[in-house]
Amino acid sequence: MESFRYVILGGGMVAGYAAKAFAEHGLEAGELAIVSSDDAPPYERPPLSKSYLAGRETDENILINGTGFYREHGIELRLSTAIEQVDLSDRRLRTPTGEEYGFEKLLIATGARVRRLEAPGGTLEGILYLRSLDDCRRIRAASEGAREAVVIGGGFIGMEVASVLAQKRVSTTMVLAENRIWKKLFTPEMSAFFRRYYEARDVRLIAGTKIASFSGDGRVKHVRLDSGRELPADLVVAGIGVVPATDVLEGTGLALDNGVVVNERLETNVPDVYAAGDVANYRDVLCGKQRRVEHWDNAVKQGQYAAQALITGAREPFENVPYFFSDIFDLSWEFWGDTAEAELAVTRGESDDASFSVWWLKGGRLRAAFVMNRPDEERALAQEWIHGRQPVSPDRLADARRPLR
Repeated sequence: MESFRYVILGGGMVAGYAAKAFAEHGLEAGELAIVSSDDAPPYERPPLSKSYLAGRETDENILINGTGFYREHGIELRLSTAIEQVDLSDRRLRTPTGEEYGFEKLLIATGARVRRLEAPGGTLEGILYLRSLDDCRRIRAASEGAREAVVIGGGFIGMEVASVLAQKRVSTTMVLAENRIWKKLFTPEMSAFFRRYYEARDVRLIAGTKIASFSGDGRVKHVRLDSGRELPADLVVAGIGVVPATDVLEGTGLALDNGVVVNERLETNVPDVYAAGDVANYRDVLCGKQRRVEHWDNAVKQGQYAAQALITGAREPFENVPYFFSDIFDLSWEFWGDTAEAELAVTRGESDDASFSVWWLKGGRLRAAFVMNRPDEERALAQEWIHGRQPVSPDRLADARRPLR
């Protein structure tokens, strides 16, 4: 059995940024191992639905750390290595072939797995999901010869994939179970803007319907909706959410509830075992609640934090304003915070054009902000005010003629 002082279980963004942070804090050669079922070193996730999917990035370009980084810092990188048993009592991980990796301290970074379609015919070729680099390669290859694509889901993945496919001149239809685009995040006015924007670029939207079945001779040819309508499709991409990857952690003694339950320092209920990224259900000290965040920035920041905590013993709580960004067609926008408990949403600018921001308030304090093509002041203040729990005047927010500060 090989033994290490630190082991990261999982090879995604948490692992890549944690490894970088470990190296910056004086890691000794041979102290850290990354055990990953992926066949590629840790890579950036955002390009998978943006530039890499569009063919503008290479494999090397999206790596978090260069190919020589792990060797130079004495970090053992075990790729294509699945773990079937996690033994926290004896401090070891076991593979299906009997190999074992011992550890003193463990960082769980298993991430999440895609939700899969349960409709009849859902296993036909040409029905794809986007989570990993291999997934992206398959979609990119399939799009080269595709004529009709159906994108299922109107959230982050669905919007970005539909944008890329449409720009590749693939006739694209988005099918939404809800009655408008990204209902969980967007206001009705925002959903209406993006619907118009997509339809103006020849993306058809069918909202408020579910998938009844798929048909085809080995490969998908048609998508049948529960309304009875049938759509031609030689490519289907489903973006219907993810679930935390905790299967291998069942029965280990870890507290599991919508992921691995950790405190404000990302510590599990087992000493010297941490969790970070998509799998971590952590205590958010800014929002004052337990939550799990699937954004890339959260994986970056939590990976960096966990590495520092493991190697230095730092006890300050993890504190971060959740953030993500999106690129669709010729638009880019950014989002900070959490809209879940907001009482009021204020629009600054005109929501019928491509330059507006939306500000969500609770008790007169800013909880979240969406900014698209607005002055830099708005981007800076969004983060500052959410973090500082700043009281904000709704009237001042709504008056785009006046500066915010």
